[in-house]
Amino acid sequence: MIDSIIKILGISLIATVVSFAQNSTDALRYSYLNPQGTARAMGVGGAMGALGGDFTSVAINPAGIAGYWKSEFMFTPAYSNIKTISSLNDNPSSEQIDNQFNISNLGLVFANTPQRGPWKSVSLGFGINKMASFQQEFFYQGETSGSITDRFAGLGTGIVDPDFLDPYEAGLAFETGAIYDVQGDGIYETDFVGSESEMFNKEQFVTTSGYFNEMSIAFGGNFKDQLLLGLSVGIPFIMYESEKSYLESDPNDVIPAFNELTFGEYLTTEGGGVNVKLGVIAKINRSFRVGAAFHSPTFMTLTDRFTTDMRYDFDQGSGNESFSAAGPDGEFEYGLTTPWRAVANAAMIIGKSGFVSADVEYVDYSSAKFNFTRNSNSFEDREYQEEVNQEIKDIYGGAVNVRLGGELAVDAFRVRGGVQLLTSPFVGDNTMQSTVTLGAGVRGNKAFLDLSFNYNNQKEAYLPYAVSGAPQQVVDNKINRSQILMTIGFKI
Repeated sequence: MIDSIIKILGISLIATVVSFAQNSTDALRYSYLNPQGTARAMGVGGAMGALGGDFTSVAINPAGIAGYWKSEFMFTPAYSNIKTISSLNDNPSSEQIDNQFNISNLGLVFANTPQRGPWKSVSLGFGINKMASFQQEFFYQGETSGSITDRFAGLGTGIVDPDFLDPYEAGLAFETGAIYDVQGDGIYETDFVGSESEMFNKEQFVTTSGYFNEMSIAFGGNFKDQLLLGLSVGIPFIMYESEKSYLESDPNDVIPAFNELTFGEYLTTEGGGVNVKLGVIAKINRSFRVGAAFHSPTFMTLTDRFTTDMRYDFDQGSGNESFSAAGPDGEFEYGLTTPWRAVANAAMIIGKSGFVSADVEYVDYSSAKFNFTRNSNSFEDREYQEEVNQEIKDIYGGAVNVRLGGELAVDAFRVRGGVQLLTSPFVGDNTMQSTVTLGAGVRGNKAFLDLSFNYNNQKEAYLPYAVSGAPQQVVDNKINRSQILMTIGFKI
Protein backbone atom coordinates (compact mmCIF):
# COMPACT_ATOMS: atom_id res chain seq x y z
CA MET A 1 0.00 0.00 0.00
CA ILE A 2 2.79 2.43 0.90
CA ASP A 3 4.33 2.11 -2.58
CA SER A 4 0.96 2.93 -4.16
CA ILE A 5 0.43 5.93 -1.91
CA ILE A 6 3.95 7.22 -2.57
CA LYS A 7 3.35 6.88 -6.29
CA ILE A 8 0.05 8.71 -6.21
CA LEU A 9 1.28 11.50 -3.94
CA GLY A 10 4.32 11.94 -6.08
CA ILE A 11 2.12 12.84 -9.06
CA SER A 12 0.97 15.99 -7.27
CA LEU A 13 4.55 17.20 -7.28
CA ILE A 14 5.44 16.11 -10.80
CA ALA A 15 2.93 18.52 -12.37
CA THR A 16 4.58 21.92 -12.72
CA VAL A 17 3.52 24.46 -15.34
CA VAL A 18 0.34 22.60 -16.34
CA SER A 19 -2.28 23.76 -13.81
CA PHE A 20 0.23 23.36 -10.94
CA ALA A 21 -1.94 21.28 -8.62
CA GLN A 22 -4.59 19.16 -10.31
CA ASN A 23 -3.73 15.49 -10.04
CA SER A 24 -5.08 12.06 -9.19
CA THR A 25 -4.65 12.79 -5.49
CA ASP A 26 -7.20 15.60 -5.85
CA ALA A 27 -9.62 13.20 -7.54
CA LEU A 28 -9.36 10.88 -4.54
CA ARG A 29 -9.74 13.72 -2.04
CA TYR A 30 -13.13 14.73 -3.47
CA SER A 31 -14.28 11.13 -4.07
CA TYR A 32 -13.35 9.41 -0.79
CA LEU A 33 -16.44 10.45 1.14
CA ASN A 34 -17.96 9.28 4.41
CA PRO A 35 -21.25 11.04 5.25
CA GLN A 36 -21.58 12.27 8.83
CA GLY A 37 -24.98 13.87 9.36
CA THR A 38 -26.84 13.43 12.65
CA ALA A 39 -25.52 12.07 15.94
CA ARG A 40 -28.10 9.28 15.82
CA ALA A 41 -26.81 8.08 12.44
CA MET A 42 -23.18 8.31 13.52
CA GLY A 43 -23.99 6.44 16.73
CA VAL A 44 -24.99 3.40 14.65
CA GLY A 45 -22.01 3.65 12.32
CA GLY A 46 -23.93 5.56 9.68
CA ALA A 47 -26.04 2.48 8.86
CA MET A 48 -29.36 4.28 8.35
CA GLY A 49 -30.08 3.36 4.73
CA ALA A 50 -32.96 0.91 5.33
CA LEU A 51 -34.45 2.67 8.36
CA GLY A 52 -35.40 6.16 7.27
CA GLY A 53 -36.74 8.87 9.52
CA ASP A 54 -33.27 10.45 9.82
CA PHE A 55 -31.92 13.23 7.64
CA THR A 56 -28.58 11.45 7.16
CA SER A 57 -30.41 8.88 5.03
CA VAL A 58 -30.69 11.53 2.31
CA ALA A 59 -26.95 11.08 1.70
CA ILE A 60 -27.21 7.26 1.71
CA ASN A 61 -30.69 6.17 0.56
CA PRO A 62 -33.06 9.08 -0.09
CA ALA A 63 -36.07 6.77 0.30
CA GLY A 64 -35.47 7.26 4.01
CA ILE A 65 -37.03 10.72 3.75
CA ALA A 66 -40.36 8.92 3.24
CA GLY A 67 -40.03 7.39 6.70
CA TYR A 68 -41.03 10.65 8.39
CA TRP A 69 -44.53 10.81 9.90
CA LYS A 70 -44.04 14.24 11.47
CA SER A 71 -42.17 17.34 10.34
CA GLU A 72 -38.80 17.86 12.00
CA PHE A 73 -35.99 20.36 12.36
CA MET A 74 -32.56 19.20 13.49
CA PHE A 75 -29.15 20.78 14.04
CA THR A 76 -25.85 18.96 14.70
CA PRO A 77 -22.71 20.75 15.93
CA ALA A 78 -19.55 18.64 16.10
CA TYR A 79 -16.15 18.74 17.79
CA SER A 80 -13.16 16.98 16.21
CA ASN A 81 -9.73 16.17 17.61
CA ILE A 82 -7.04 15.09 15.14
CA LYS A 83 -3.63 13.94 16.33
CA THR A 84 -0.94 13.31 13.72
CA ILE A 85 2.38 11.68 14.60
CA SER A 86 4.94 12.17 11.82
CA SER A 87 8.42 10.77 11.23
CA LEU A 88 10.83 11.46 8.36
CA ASN A 89 12.51 8.22 7.28
CA ASP A 90 14.02 6.84 10.52
CA ASN A 91 14.15 10.14 12.43
CA PRO A 92 12.32 10.73 15.75
CA SER A 93 8.63 11.50 15.41
CA SER A 94 6.80 14.77 15.99
CA GLU A 95 3.21 15.23 17.16
CA GLN A 96 0.62 17.83 16.13
CA ILE A 97 -2.90 18.14 17.54
CA ASP A 98 -5.66 20.01 15.76
CA ASN A 99 -9.07 20.79 17.31
CA GLN A 100 -12.05 21.95 15.31
CA PHE A 101 -15.70 22.86 15.80
CA ASN A 102 -18.00 22.56 12.80
CA ILE A 103 -21.55 21.81 11.72
CA SER A 104 -22.18 18.21 10.75
CA ASN A 105 -25.84 18.53 9.84
CA LEU A 106 -28.68 21.01 9.47
CA GLY A 107 -32.03 19.85 8.17
CA LEU A 108 -35.74 20.59 7.87
CA VAL A 109 -38.31 18.00 6.81
CA PHE A 110 -41.98 18.65 6.03
CA ALA A 111 -44.12 15.54 6.31
CA ASN A 112 -47.73 15.21 5.26
CA THR A 113 -50.03 12.24 5.98
CA PRO A 114 -52.98 12.17 3.56
CA GLN A 115 -56.22 10.84 5.02
CA ARG A 116 -57.06 8.80 1.93
CA GLY A 117 -55.35 6.99 -0.89
CA PRO A 118 -52.41 4.59 -1.13
CA TRP A 119 -49.80 7.18 -0.21
CA LYS A 120 -49.59 7.07 3.57
CA SER A 121 -47.15 9.96 3.79
CA VAL A 122 -45.19 12.29 1.54
CA SER A 123 -42.15 14.29 2.63
CA LEU A 124 -40.01 17.15 1.43
CA GLY A 125 -36.61 17.80 2.99
CA PHE A 126 -34.00 20.57 2.79
CA GLY A 127 -30.66 20.52 4.53
CA ILE A 128 -26.91 20.03 4.62
CA ASN A 129 -24.80 17.01 5.56
CA LYS A 130 -21.02 17.03 5.92
CA MET A 131 -19.50 14.51 3.52
CA ALA A 132 -15.79 15.04 4.29
CA SER A 133 -13.46 17.23 6.31
CA PHE A 134 -9.96 18.21 5.17
CA GLN A 135 -8.70 19.46 8.54
CA GLN A 136 -5.17 18.33 9.48
CA GLU A 137 -1.84 19.68 10.73
CA PHE A 138 1.48 17.88 10.86
CA PHE A 139 5.17 18.64 11.32
CA TYR A 140 8.28 16.55 10.80
CA GLN A 141 11.99 17.14 11.26
CA GLY A 142 15.15 15.12 10.79
CA GLU A 143 18.47 14.67 9.03
CA THR A 144 18.53 12.86 5.69
CA SER A 145 20.55 12.98 2.48
CA GLY A 146 19.25 14.54 -0.72
CA SER A 147 17.85 17.98 -1.42
CA ILE A 148 14.78 19.50 -3.01
CA THR A 149 17.18 21.37 -5.30
CA ASP A 150 17.67 18.04 -7.12
CA ARG A 151 14.03 18.31 -8.11
CA PHE A 152 14.33 21.91 -9.26
CA ALA A 153 17.41 21.11 -11.33
CA GLY A 154 15.63 18.14 -12.90
CA LEU A 155 12.62 20.28 -13.84
CA GLY A 156 14.94 22.65 -15.70
CA THR A 157 16.76 19.99 -17.71
CA GLY A 158 16.81 20.87 -21.40
CA ILE A 159 15.54 24.43 -20.93
CA VAL A 160 18.45 26.59 -22.09
CA ASP A 161 16.73 29.96 -21.63
CA PRO A 162 15.96 30.45 -17.89
CA ASP A 163 13.06 32.73 -18.83
CA PHE A 164 11.17 29.60 -19.86
CA LEU A 165 11.57 27.81 -16.52
CA ASP A 166 8.27 27.31 -14.72
CA PRO A 167 7.58 30.28 -12.43
CA TYR A 168 6.55 28.22 -9.38
CA GLU A 169 9.52 25.91 -8.77
CA ALA A 170 12.53 25.83 -11.13
CA GLY A 171 12.15 29.48 -12.06
CA LEU A 172 12.22 30.54 -8.39
CA ALA A 173 15.18 28.26 -7.76
CA PHE A 174 17.13 29.94 -10.56
CA GLU A 175 16.20 33.44 -9.37
CA THR A 176 17.40 32.73 -5.85
CA GLY A 177 20.59 30.89 -6.86
CA ALA A 178 19.46 27.45 -5.68
CA ILE A 179 20.16 26.14 -9.20
CA TYR A 180 22.40 27.58 -11.91
CA ASP A 181 23.55 26.68 -15.43
CA VAL A 182 27.29 27.34 -15.68
CA GLN A 183 27.69 26.01 -19.23
CA GLY A 184 24.45 27.45 -20.56
CA ASP A 185 23.48 24.03 -21.92
CA GLY A 186 20.21 23.42 -20.07
CA ILE A 187 21.91 21.17 -17.49
CA TYR A 188 21.43 22.82 -14.10
CA GLU A 189 23.80 22.39 -11.17
CA THR A 190 23.31 22.81 -7.41
CA ASP A 191 25.52 23.41 -4.38
CA PHE A 192 24.98 19.76 -3.41
CA VAL A 193 26.98 18.23 -6.27
CA GLY A 194 29.62 16.01 -4.67
CA SER A 195 27.77 15.96 -1.33
CA GLU A 196 24.89 13.67 -2.27
CA SER A 197 25.42 11.33 0.70
CA GLU A 198 25.73 14.04 3.35
CA MET A 199 23.02 14.19 6.03
CA PHE A 200 21.51 17.56 6.90
CA ASN A 201 18.31 18.98 8.36
CA LYS A 202 14.87 18.86 6.71
CA GLU A 203 11.61 20.03 8.24
CA GLN A 204 8.16 21.01 7.09
CA PHE A 205 4.90 22.25 8.58
CA VAL A 206 1.77 21.32 6.64
CA THR A 207 -1.71 22.67 7.32
CA THR A 208 -4.82 21.66 5.41
CA SER A 209 -8.37 22.77 6.09
CA GLY A 210 -11.76 22.84 4.44
CA TYR A 211 -14.89 20.79 3.91
CA PHE A 212 -17.09 18.93 1.46
CA ASN A 213 -20.65 19.84 2.47
CA GLU A 214 -23.65 18.76 0.46
CA MET A 215 -26.94 20.62 0.39
CA SER A 216 -29.80 18.28 -0.47
CA ILE A 217 -33.35 18.74 -1.66
CA ALA A 218 -35.17 15.44 -1.15
CA PHE A 219 -38.63 14.13 -2.03
CA GLY A 220 -40.16 10.91 -0.73
CA GLY A 221 -43.37 8.95 -0.53
CA ASN A 222 -44.66 6.02 1.55
CA PHE A 223 -46.78 3.74 -0.63
CA LYS A 224 -49.23 1.60 1.37
CA ASP A 225 -46.68 1.52 4.22
CA GLN A 226 -44.88 -1.18 2.24
CA LEU A 227 -42.69 0.68 -0.21
CA LEU A 228 -40.73 3.88 0.43
CA LEU A 229 -39.49 5.80 -2.58
CA GLY A 230 -37.14 8.77 -2.61
CA LEU A 231 -35.15 11.11 -4.82
CA SER A 232 -32.66 13.77 -3.82
CA VAL A 233 -30.69 16.40 -5.67
CA GLY A 234 -27.33 17.05 -4.05
CA ILE A 235 -25.44 20.31 -4.44
CA PRO A 236 -21.96 20.00 -2.93
CA PHE A 237 -19.94 22.98 -1.73
CA ILE A 238 -16.19 22.46 -1.54
CA MET A 239 -13.45 24.48 0.11
CA TYR A 240 -9.91 23.18 0.44
CA GLU A 241 -6.86 25.10 1.63
CA SER A 242 -3.29 23.88 1.90
CA GLU A 243 -0.24 25.70 3.21
CA LYS A 244 3.18 24.05 3.25
CA SER A 245 6.36 25.55 4.66
CA TYR A 246 9.46 23.49 3.80
CA LEU A 247 12.95 24.14 5.20
CA GLU A 248 16.40 22.70 4.53
CA SER A 249 19.28 23.90 6.69
CA ASP A 250 22.90 22.96 7.31
CA PRO A 251 23.81 23.99 10.88
CA ASN A 252 26.79 21.62 10.93
CA ASP A 253 28.21 23.00 7.66
CA VAL A 254 28.49 19.61 5.93
CA ILE A 255 27.58 21.22 2.56
CA PRO A 256 30.34 23.80 1.84
CA ALA A 257 28.35 26.57 0.12
CA PHE A 258 24.85 25.90 1.41
CA ASN A 259 23.25 27.53 4.45
CA GLU A 260 19.44 27.41 4.21
CA LEU A 261 16.51 27.04 1.79
CA THR A 262 12.84 27.73 2.45
CA PHE A 263 10.03 26.88 0.03
CA GLY A 264 6.39 27.80 0.60
CA GLU A 265 3.39 26.40 -1.28
CA TYR A 266 -0.11 27.86 -1.03
CA LEU A 267 -3.27 26.44 -2.58
CA THR A 268 -6.97 27.22 -2.29
CA THR A 269 -9.65 25.20 -4.10
CA GLU A 270 -13.28 26.29 -4.26
CA GLY A 271 -16.20 24.96 -6.21
CA GLY A 272 -19.41 23.04 -6.34
CA GLY A 273 -21.44 20.64 -8.40
CA VAL A 274 -24.57 18.56 -8.65
CA ASN A 275 -25.65 14.93 -8.36
CA VAL A 276 -28.83 12.87 -8.13
CA LYS A 277 -29.64 10.00 -5.78
CA LEU A 278 -32.51 7.52 -6.19
CA GLY A 279 -33.62 5.07 -3.52
CA VAL A 280 -36.19 2.49 -2.51
CA ILE A 281 -36.97 0.70 0.76
CA ALA A 282 -39.23 -2.35 0.88
CA LYS A 283 -40.87 -3.51 4.11
CA ILE A 284 -40.77 -7.30 3.80
CA ASN A 285 -42.74 -7.71 7.03
CA ARG A 286 -43.20 -5.87 10.31
CA SER A 287 -39.63 -6.64 11.36
CA PHE A 288 -37.48 -6.81 8.24
CA ARG A 289 -36.82 -4.28 5.50
CA VAL A 290 -34.35 -3.96 2.65
CA GLY A 291 -33.32 -1.06 0.47
CA ALA A 292 -31.21 -0.03 -2.49
CA ALA A 293 -29.93 3.28 -3.81
CA PHE A 294 -27.96 4.61 -6.73
CA HIS A 295 -25.85 7.80 -6.58
CA SER A 296 -25.02 9.42 -9.89
CA PRO A 297 -21.54 10.83 -10.45
CA THR A 298 -21.07 14.33 -9.07
CA PHE A 299 -20.29 16.84 -11.80
CA MET A 300 -18.10 19.59 -10.33
CA THR A 301 -16.57 22.86 -11.38
CA LEU A 302 -13.51 23.73 -9.29
CA THR A 303 -11.13 26.68 -9.24
CA ASP A 304 -7.59 26.46 -7.92
CA ARG A 305 -5.68 29.55 -6.79
CA PHE A 306 -2.04 29.02 -5.99
CA THR A 307 1.39 30.51 -5.57
CA THR A 308 4.82 29.68 -4.16
CA ASP A 309 7.79 31.52 -2.69
CA MET A 310 11.43 30.67 -2.03
CA ARG A 311 14.48 31.97 -0.18
CA TYR A 312 18.03 30.64 -0.59
CA ASP A 313 20.99 31.47 1.67
CA PHE A 314 24.52 30.46 0.68
CA ASP A 315 28.20 31.37 1.07
CA GLN A 316 30.64 31.01 -1.81
CA GLY A 317 33.60 32.43 0.10
CA SER A 318 32.75 36.12 -0.14
CA GLY A 319 30.27 36.17 2.75
CA ASN A 320 26.69 35.10 3.22
CA GLU A 321 24.22 35.95 0.50
CA SER A 322 20.45 35.56 0.51
CA PHE A 323 17.93 35.90 -2.32
CA SER A 324 14.15 35.64 -2.30
CA ALA A 325 11.56 35.26 -5.03
CA ALA A 326 7.82 34.68 -5.30
CA GLY A 327 5.73 33.05 -7.99
CA PRO A 328 2.80 34.79 -9.68
CA ASP A 329 -0.77 34.39 -8.42
CA GLY A 330 -2.06 31.48 -10.47
CA GLU A 331 -5.68 30.55 -11.13
CA PHE A 332 -7.15 27.62 -13.05
CA GLU A 333 -10.77 26.49 -13.51
CA TYR A 334 -11.50 22.89 -14.42
CA GLY A 335 -14.07 20.13 -14.21
CA LEU A 336 -14.08 16.95 -12.16
CA THR A 337 -16.52 14.05 -12.34
CA THR A 338 -16.43 11.90 -9.20
CA PRO A 339 -17.47 8.21 -9.07
CA TRP A 340 -20.97 6.76 -9.08
CA ARG A 341 -22.07 4.63 -6.11
CA ALA A 342 -24.46 1.76 -5.52
CA VAL A 343 -25.79 1.00 -2.03
CA ALA A 344 -27.66 -1.97 -0.56
CA ASN A 345 -29.37 -1.72 2.84
CA ALA A 346 -31.02 -4.05 5.34
CA ALA A 347 -32.49 -3.61 8.81
CA MET A 348 -34.20 -5.75 11.42
CA ILE A 349 -36.66 -4.00 13.73
CA ILE A 350 -36.83 -5.66 17.15
CA GLY A 351 -40.29 -4.59 18.23
CA LYS A 352 -40.03 -1.50 20.42
CA SER A 353 -36.63 -2.60 21.76
CA GLY A 354 -34.49 -1.28 18.93
CA PHE A 355 -32.95 -2.41 15.64
CA VAL A 356 -29.84 -3.68 13.88
CA SER A 357 -28.95 -2.41 10.43
CA ALA A 358 -26.34 -2.66 7.70
CA ASP A 359 -25.33 -0.69 4.61
CA VAL A 360 -23.01 -2.00 1.89
CA GLU A 361 -21.70 0.51 -0.63
CA TYR A 362 -19.76 -0.03 -3.85
CA VAL A 363 -17.68 2.81 -5.28
CA ASP A 364 -15.72 2.69 -8.53
CA TYR A 365 -12.94 5.19 -7.84
CA SER A 366 -11.36 4.52 -11.25
CA SER A 367 -14.34 6.22 -12.93
CA ALA A 368 -13.33 9.69 -11.67
CA LYS A 369 -12.33 11.98 -14.50
CA PHE A 370 -10.83 15.46 -14.91
CA ASN A 371 -11.64 18.01 -17.61
CA PHE A 372 -8.79 20.52 -17.92
CA THR A 373 -9.84 21.76 -21.36
CA ARG A 374 -13.22 23.21 -20.43
CA ASN A 375 -11.85 26.74 -20.79
CA SER A 376 -8.56 25.96 -22.47
CA ASN A 377 -7.35 25.01 -25.94
CA SER A 378 -3.84 24.31 -24.69
CA PHE A 379 -2.23 21.16 -26.06
CA GLU A 380 -0.30 20.82 -22.80
CA ASP A 381 -3.54 20.90 -20.78
CA ARG A 382 -5.12 18.22 -22.98
CA GLU A 383 -2.03 16.03 -22.83
CA TYR A 384 -1.84 16.33 -19.05
CA GLN A 385 -5.59 15.64 -18.76
CA GLU A 386 -5.16 12.35 -20.61
CA GLU A 387 -2.12 11.46 -18.48
CA VAL A 388 -3.85 12.08 -15.15
CA ASN A 389 -7.11 10.36 -16.15
CA GLN A 390 -5.14 7.30 -17.24
CA GLU A 391 -3.28 7.39 -13.93
CA ILE A 392 -6.64 7.37 -12.11
CA LYS A 393 -7.72 4.26 -14.05
CA ASP A 394 -4.41 2.51 -13.41
CA ILE A 395 -4.07 3.19 -9.68
CA TYR A 396 -7.65 3.25 -8.38
CA GLY A 397 -10.26 0.51 -8.47
CA GLY A 398 -13.59 -0.50 -7.03
CA ALA A 399 -14.05 -0.58 -3.26
CA VAL A 400 -16.71 -1.95 -0.91
CA ASN A 401 -17.61 0.01 2.21
CA VAL A 402 -19.60 -1.60 5.03
CA ARG A 403 -21.48 0.15 7.84
CA LEU A 404 -23.02 -1.84 10.69
CA GLY A 405 -24.93 -0.62 13.73
CA GLY A 406 -27.68 -1.09 16.21
CA GLU A 407 -29.86 0.72 18.72
CA LEU A 408 -31.34 -0.46 22.02
CA ALA A 409 -34.42 1.41 23.25
CA VAL A 410 -35.56 1.58 26.87
CA ASP A 411 -38.62 3.81 27.13
CA ALA A 412 -37.47 7.21 25.80
CA PHE A 413 -33.76 6.43 26.11
CA ARG A 414 -31.53 5.05 23.38
CA VAL A 415 -28.10 3.39 23.42
CA ARG A 416 -26.26 2.85 20.15
CA GLY A 417 -23.14 1.31 18.70
CA GLY A 418 -21.66 0.71 15.27
CA VAL A 419 -18.63 0.24 13.06
CA GLN A 420 -17.58 1.49 9.64
CA LEU A 421 -15.23 -0.52 7.43
CA LEU A 422 -13.91 1.43 4.45
CA THR A 423 -11.70 -0.50 2.02
CA SER A 424 -8.75 1.06 0.22
CA PRO A 425 -9.36 2.70 -3.17
CA PHE A 426 -5.93 1.56 -4.45
CA VAL A 427 -5.67 -1.39 -6.82
CA GLY A 428 -4.10 -4.43 -5.15
CA ASP A 429 -4.43 -3.02 -1.63
CA ASN A 430 -6.62 -5.05 0.72
CA THR A 431 -6.24 -2.88 3.80
CA MET A 432 -9.29 -1.40 5.50
CA GLN A 433 -9.92 1.71 7.57
CA SER A 434 -12.20 1.12 10.54
CA THR A 435 -14.19 3.56 12.66
CA VAL A 436 -15.84 2.59 15.94
CA THR A 437 -18.92 4.56 17.00
CA LEU A 438 -20.98 4.88 20.19
CA GLY A 439 -24.09 6.89 20.89
CA ALA A 440 -26.94 7.66 23.23
CA GLY A 441 -30.08 9.76 23.12
CA VAL A 442 -33.47 10.61 24.49
CA ARG A 443 -36.54 11.04 22.28
CA GLY A 444 -39.77 12.71 23.29
CA ASN A 445 -42.99 13.64 21.56
CA LYS A 446 -41.87 17.16 20.74
CA ALA A 447 -38.05 17.11 20.86
CA PHE A 448 -35.03 14.83 20.90
CA LEU A 449 -31.37 14.98 21.86
CA ASP A 450 -28.67 12.61 20.57
CA LEU A 451 -24.96 12.29 21.28
CA SER A 452 -22.35 10.20 19.50
CA PHE A 453 -18.63 9.52 19.63
CA ASN A 454 -16.52 8.02 16.86
CA TYR A 455 -12.85 7.12 16.65
CA ASN A 456 -10.51 5.88 13.95
CA ASN A 457 -6.82 5.67 13.21
CA GLN A 458 -4.94 5.26 9.98
CA LYS A 459 -1.50 5.45 8.43
CA GLU A 460 -0.47 7.36 5.34
CA ALA A 461 2.73 8.16 3.48
CA TYR A 462 3.58 11.71 2.44
CA LEU A 463 6.25 12.98 0.06
CA PRO A 464 7.52 16.56 0.53
CA TYR A 465 8.70 16.40 -3.07
CA ALA A 466 9.25 13.81 -5.79
CA VAL A 467 12.47 13.47 -7.77
CA SER A 468 13.95 10.76 -9.96
CA GLY A 469 17.43 9.37 -9.40
CA ALA A 470 18.04 10.99 -6.00
CA PRO A 471 17.35 10.14 -2.33
CA GLN A 472 13.63 10.21 -1.57
CA GLN A 473 12.13 11.83 1.51
CA VAL A 474 9.31 9.70 2.94
CA VAL A 475 7.19 10.88 5.87
CA ASP A 476 5.09 8.33 7.76
CA ASN A 477 1.97 9.82 9.32
CA LYS A 478 -0.06 8.06 11.99
CA ILE A 479 -3.42 9.81 12.34
CA ASN A 480 -5.87 9.41 15.22
CA ARG A 481 -9.26 11.07 14.78
CA SER A 482 -12.00 11.35 17.38
CA GLN A 483 -15.27 13.23 17.08
CA ILE A 484 -18.22 14.13 19.27
CA LEU A 485 -21.57 15.08 17.71
CA MET A 486 -24.71 16.41 19.33
CA THR A 487 -28.04 16.65 17.52
CA ILE A 488 -30.80 18.85 18.85
CA GLY A 489 -34.14 18.26 17.12
CA PHE A 490 -37.73 19.37 17.27
CA LYS A 491 -40.89 17.80 15.87
CA ILE A 492 -43.06 20.50 14.37
